[in-house]
Amino acid sequence: MVKRLQINSDVLLSYIEGSGIALDTLQERVKDIGQFVGGEKMPTFNQLEKISSLINVPVGLLTLKQQVNIDTQRLSFRTPNSAVVSKMSAELRDTIIEMQEKQSFLQEQIDDNLDLSSDNIRRIKDHIAIAEAIRARLRIPINHLGHSKDNPVRYFRNEISKIGVFVFFNGKIRDNTHRPLSSDEFRGFSLKSAKAPIIFVNQKDSSNAQLFTLVHELVHLFIDDEGISTITEQRDFDHTQEEALVNRVTAEILVPKVLFEKETSLDVEELSKKYKVSRYVIARRLLDLDKIDKSMYDSIIGSLTSNAKPRKKPKGGDYNKNLVFRVDDTFFRFVHNAIMQDRVSYTEAFRLVGTGYKGFKTLESELI
Repeated sequence: MVKRLQINSDVLLSYIEGSGIALDTLQERVKDIGQFVGGEKMPTFNQLEKISSLINVPVGLLTLKQQVNIDTQRLSFRTPNSAVVSKMSAELRDTIIEMQEKQSFLQEQIDDNLDLSSDNIRRIKDHIAIAEAIRARLRIPINHLGHSKDNPVRYFRNEISKIGVFVFFNGKIRDNTHRPLSSDEFRGFSLKSAKAPIIFVNQKDSSNAQLFTLVHELVHLFIDDEGISTITEQRDFDHTQEEALVNRVTAEILVPKVLFEKETSLDVEELSKKYKVSRYVIARRLLDLDKIDKSMYDSIIGSLTSNAKPRKKPKGGDYNKNLVFRVDDTFFRFVHNAIMQDRVSYTEAFRLVGTGYKGFKTLESELI
């Protein structure tokens, strides 16, 4: 017996109408489409895949109960020249759509709202006060190095997940190694939501850059903002006022003033290794805390820029371990629970998680 998908016919019709392709034209390729949009018959996965290809809408969006806004221009690049770089690649666009799709699923599963700005953080203008408020919400100590030094990305990711923010990592589209992401285009982004805010971090970046991006995107969510980050960790002079503030808050969380003031060394490389942040972040902290003057800062930045080496490609590592890390474990449990309650099929779950049968079973054995 051929398994048919349970879809919302109104959602399917909305996407078809939005594509600009006449229903009569589609009917020439998919003969039962009239019955699908009329709710008289449900499509098979292969039929839905064909419709997806014809109207250029990801198949996953056609299976959701509500339509997702796939206008990725909702997210802008957070740079003064965003108009110049607003033309995003297909890989970035598809990653945003994938995360919107995950967010839409989560919003159907979660009952309570998550109020990240309950402490009126948006009204605070002092970066140290904002950092303190975020630390308090995460319940992390100001001296986090004792807890985070072995793997700060994992440490902060775990603490962020505990407060209800969903965090995903990847360096490619779903599991497709032929569609890698570019860290030159973007380092991460965040999607606001009352129930399921999401942070996505580009794994093609260095571990230090991933850490900065992760915390940087969290700060944006706390001030009720979303968008796409490019090279966020360099000079505040290159950014808007809000972006400069977010950079300072991020630096204060990762390199707290009360700890950094006690440092006697001015060795940027040494301090970078200690705090697990880039040399650009350390240089800026040295300047902001009056350990160096502006001319020395400019000299350091100039040297870093002129001697910049091509970023090393992250090592492949263990596929299964990386898969478990890149998928938010709470999100996976929601998907698995939906399967157990017969609300989604395994096929739909594979697509929603972004992996095949083998990968799904790996996640199941590790996270359930």
